[in-house]
Amino acid sequence: MNRHLPDLYAALLELAYAPPSAFHSSNNNTTQPIQSNHAMTPGSMMVPPKQNTSLTKEERDKCARMFMWLFEKSDLPTAMESLMSLLGTSPLHPVPNWLRVICGRFLSRILLKPKGVYIVLEFTIGHSDELQLAQLESIAKLILSVPQQATSIESYYAIIIPQLLELLKSEHTPPATSQAVTFIVGRIIAKHASLAEKYIVDNIVGPLLNAWNGRDYDQESGSESGMDRVILSEQDMMSMLTTLHKVMVGGEPSSTVIQTFLSSSIPCLYHLYEFTVQSKSGLREIVLDLLTTYFRITTNSDAIQELKRVLLDKVDLSGARVVYFAPGPTGGVVLRWRKKPRQLAGNELPINPNTLVQFLQTLDTPDLSGDFFVFLLNEYSSLQARTTDPKIVLLTLHLIMGMLDSLGPTILNKPAQIISFAANIANDHVDRMTVKNTQTSQSSNSKYPDIMNIVSEEQREAIEEIHDDAFSLDEDIESLILAINLLRAVIHENDELDDQSVRLLESTLEPLKKLEKYPMELVQESVNELILAVTSRLSSQKVSGMKGSSMEESKEKYRNAMKSLRDDLLPIRAHGMGILREMVLAKDPLVSSGEGLNEVLDIFVRLIQDEDSYIYLNAVKGLSALTDAYGNEIIRKLGAIYSDDKQKLDNRLRVGEALLQTIQRSGDALGKYVHALVEPLEKTLSRRQEDVYLRVSALSILSMACQTYPTALSYQMGELVDWVLNILEIEKSAEVRRGKSEFIMT
Repeated sequence: MNRHLPDLYAALLELAYAPPSAFHSSNNNTTQPIQSNHAMTPGSMMVPPKQNTSLTKEERDKCARMFMWLFEKSDLPTAMESLMSLLGTSPLHPVPNWLRVICGRFLSRILLKPKGVYIVLEFTIGHSDELQLAQLESIAKLILSVPQQATSIESYYAIIIPQLLELLKSEHTPPATSQAVTFIVGRIIAKHASLAEKYIVDNIVGPLLNAWNGRDYDQESGSESGMDRVILSEQDMMSMLTTLHKVMVGGEPSSTVIQTFLSSSIPCLYHLYEFTVQSKSGLREIVLDLLTTYFRITTNSDAIQELKRVLLDKVDLSGARVVYFAPGPTGGVVLRWRKKPRQLAGNELPINPNTLVQFLQTLDTPDLSGDFFVFLLNEYSSLQARTTDPKIVLLTLHLIMGMLDSLGPTILNKPAQIISFAANIANDHVDRMTVKNTQTSQSSNSKYPDIMNIVSEEQREAIEEIHDDAFSLDEDIESLILAINLLRAVIHENDELDDQSVRLLESTLEPLKKLEKYPMELVQESVNELILAVTSRLSSQKVSGMKGSSMEESKEKYRNAMKSLRDDLLPIRAHGMGILREMVLAKDPLVSSGEGLNEVLDIFVRLIQDEDSYIYLNAVKGLSALTDAYGNEIIRKLGAIYSDDKQKLDNRLRVGEALLQTIQRSGDALGKYVHALVEPLEKTLSRRQEDVYLRVSALSILSMACQTYPTALSYQMGELVDWVLNILEIEKSAEVRRGKSEFIMT
């Protein structure tokens, strides 16, 4: 019967559903040829012609019932093939509208039957390995056309969606069929998001999300081994992830589809990803593909919100999550249900900062990384201003440092915001130093013991706990080092800064100079290097903004010097110092007077503070060149530094070394600036509390001045000798006495 089934369908459908006009048209087209084949006789002319009439209603209903019986008894693939053959494919033989409508109606009935969707897809796709967009659109239109028999769209979707999901989850579904199913699912989400959420999304990710967002612990007894109960097995996890992967990665890249499926699943999937990284599970690549697809196709603002949910979830921070991922028996992942709350260790963080930084690195989206970095900076600033969980502060700080180390230039695309953040931290530390120094000064000026501040041991412990929770000394230093590293990174990674960034960078100089007195040598060295980098950068930027082409060669040389001074390699920094020294000796207009001269002096003074002898010896040569070229003006400034007891001892000794070299080379010219030289030396020698080595240095400089050009000191030689002899009588330090003796002998 299958062989003749299309003919039977055609006959019964025409008898049951063809309109009367179809019969009249048929009669008109067929009676003339038949009558013309019979001879006309006088008898036949008296007999009226026979007229074909359509069937009665009862007969048409009977034919309809016969077709329905035959349709129900036919196997679905054969029935569909027969109906499709009636629709035809040739434009030369158009199908009547009534037949097209009725065939479509019965084709829709096939979709309503068990496995009807699979049959329709199998017939329409055939043996194709890959479908084109036009084919996918046609198939989706066929499947999603709601038949008249369906009472509503939802009732129809409730029938076909489980069939689509069964095909999607099956491992044996052909690739072309899977492609068509994912396309159809995407169309359902685009047209009817609420129904898709109910029948598709909840079916796929609902079990995982319901467990993840649960608040009740397992009350039932666990396994005999005492382990927590498994609520999602390896097979369940694998099925969910592969199904999601087919829809997200195998379907068309639609932000609507991805948002619908993953908008509420990102925190959970990220924790799963972190577990797969730590356990080296084979599911890592699938989960990474899902997360990567979401973060690359969604907007930056939505992506930042999801990362915030991952980072700042109070449930995870408190350790109150009732489920957790665990290794499966065959190397996969299972979801287990806790029986009791988990106690987090004191330094245990809810997520691994290194894993999150590596994930951002894998995404390779500079805009997202930059925006997230700025968010972390702002979050860190706000956390310092309010009492909060120390774990959040520690986690945020680790993420900032990790991103700065691993992502580098990709996160520094908003220098103004980063400089502003660093400046706020620097100002905050300056305020703390000021308050602390004020309290120390008041305490030292008190004549009597402050017995009112005597507290019990319990009170002291409580105060210490409050201080530890609010802001520990380690966090203090870490935040300051972070600000320093941020500023250095911005300077090194941005060849050009906008006007706002330059102004902000300039405003950081004042607090940074105050931080040079921070009570930790590591911070002092870092601040000094940063001030040098900021100064050289601002000087270079200022020179670049100068108008006029008369000094282009000098500008280029100055910019090269400033760029070399910011380099980490010592030979390149020394090369920059050499360029500046040449410009000083040549009395280049850029550095010969005013602000330019002061900036060069400041740079060399800072460079003599470098711990590396290669750098500070070159800096001493630079200062000597300045004194050679500009005499009194530079010697006065160096003398002020030399006699300033607030300066570091090493810096003062190195400035004295520069003055000594200047005197050695000055010869008869020493008389021009001997007055500017002697005053700071006398000031230094008059302080008995000064360091022994500094006083010996001052005596050595005076002795060298006497040897170089005695006439320059002749007008006050007597006073100097008497003054030195008087001090010699009361001085007990052997080194100073020896130095004064040498001076008198000279």
